[in-house]
Amino acid sequence: MEILQGLLYVNNVDVYVQYGVFLAEKDRGGHENYDALLKPSKTKEQVSINVREQDGEQLPAALNVKFEARDVTLYFGIEAANRAQFLTRRTNFIQFLRTGNGGWLNFNVPELNKKFRFYLKDFPEWEQTQFDNSFSFGRFKVMFREPDPTF
Repeated sequence: MEILQGLLYVNNVDVYVQYGVFLAEKDRGGHENYDALLKPSKTKEQVSINVREQDGEQLPAALNVKFEARDVTLYFGIEAANRAQFLTRRTNFIQFLRTGNGGWLNFNVPELNKKFRFYLKDFPEWEQTQFDNSFSFGRFKVMFREPDPTF
């Protein structure tokens, strides 16, 4: 489907063109992927002094707000014309994520005008919805870590 081309690049590779992989939602009309990508990181705890003889805690006059690393879980779909193509695409895409560019996965999501620098953390879920010689499709989650969050 041409509509899926150019929506997600990983290390400058259009993953739909190369692997038949795209960001898929769990439910029709969902937006879990963009929600996950756009969710801001948690802020780091402020260093404070807790004096027993005083109420509350003491903080500096100017706070230095910094952010935690974050985990981002995305749903991917992979489609193929038949079982053999599906298995090849699946294997190649997983290997692509495992190796990255020195382990790094640089995501470019043109529709959001955002870029992210991740590394692979986990494959928490796999769902095979169709697996035959006329068409094969699977959906799976992948968890990434963004050690230096963009926002």
